[in-house]
Amino acid sequence: MDIELCIRGTKGYWASLKIKPNLILRIKEAQKEDVELWVVFQKSDEDEKMKFQVDDDGVMWFGDRLCVPSNPTLREAVLLEAHSSHFFIHPGSTKMYEDLKQHFWWN
Repeated sequence: MDIELCIRGTKGYWASLKIKPNLILRIKEAQKEDVELWVVFQKSDEDEKMKFQVDDDGVMWFGDRLCVPSNPTLREAVLLEAHSSHFFIHPGSTKMYEDLKQHFWWN
């Protein structure tokens, strides 16, 4: 994980901690190269297309779910991250799938 500390104000009274996981950066870079993902975006109907968005950092989202490119290595990394994360509770494969589905989208 990359950690960036931003101090605001003249005396540093207010600080924020910004954590940007390496996995999200890898997904962002892979999105740029995944032609199939952009074809899905272009061919989606108007109702579905409104759900797709590209944020200020150039990352594609489907609603509030991060679009994961068609890259087996990257998808495996998402699954491994979720499985080994202290923040995901996975009492079974169905529960883990439902948790992941809330945060990630892939076709």
